[in-house]
Amino acid sequence: MNITVVPEAKVIFGLGQQSTFVSMKLQKQFLPAFLFLGWVSLSGFQLSAQDLDNQLWMNYALKVPVNDRLSWGGDAGVRGAFTNLDWHQALIRPAVNYQFKESASVSGAVAWFGTFINERSSINELRFHQELNAKWPDLGVVHFFYRIRVEERFFFYQRDIPNEFRVRLRGLVGVRTQDLNWFGPKRPIYFESMFEGFKTIKDEEALEILINQARLYTAFGHRISKNFRYELHYIRQGSTLFTGEGPDSSQNIFRIRLLHNL
Repeated sequence: MNITVVPEAKVIFGLGQQSTFVSMKLQKQFLPAFLFLGWVSLSGFQLSAQDLDNQLWMNYALKVPVNDRLSWGGDAGVRGAFTNLDWHQALIRPAVNYQFKESASVSGAVAWFGTFINERSSINELRFHQELNAKWPDLGVVHFFYRIRVEERFFFYQRDIPNEFRVRLRGLVGVRTQDLNWFGPKRPIYFESMFEGFKTIKDEEALEILINQARLYTAFGHRISKNFRYELHYIRQGSTLFTGEGPDSSQNIFRIRLLHNL
């Protein structure tokens, strides 16, 4: 008995193979993104189980170029507890940036940080900073970047607590992947990892609740358009309580950043 394969059956069979191939290809392309999100979720669950301080930070950053080298902008945001979205800090930070080389720039900013402890107690901080940014080397697949920042911090307390002034140094080193076209060439994604250290020049009488010592960042970035992108950060922050010699504390921070270039 002869069996005849009709053309329609070949078409259906071919479409089925093509659909399976596309599905496997998409799974392979998006696997790193799924692993990243899964790792962040698992880290958050494990850290919550250890009764650590969990926070959510959100901010919007704007950059407006004046010419090829000079730009202005800044950022604004809120910070609070991750569980009940109790926002305990807000910030506004206008800034100016000057790029004197393709791989190096300097910038300065003035910022207000408002920390709200309870209805009758709050801390206002006026902060100035100057920083140097550099990018080197660029290996194609990844590039390294660095930041050195000096901060002058003026703290204004309530309830007859004397105000104070302190200087803090910050150093950051990071690595970023090249743009990955997993969502198409018009909406590439990238990954970052960073380490930042802090050193307060005068902290023996500090009244801050948390004195930052170091932060370890892992980030996922997605360029929505030529001028707009967002980043999702997981930050592991190590601190000491009240003074540099106080007990150690750790924070589990998730940050959402919206970055807009005009």
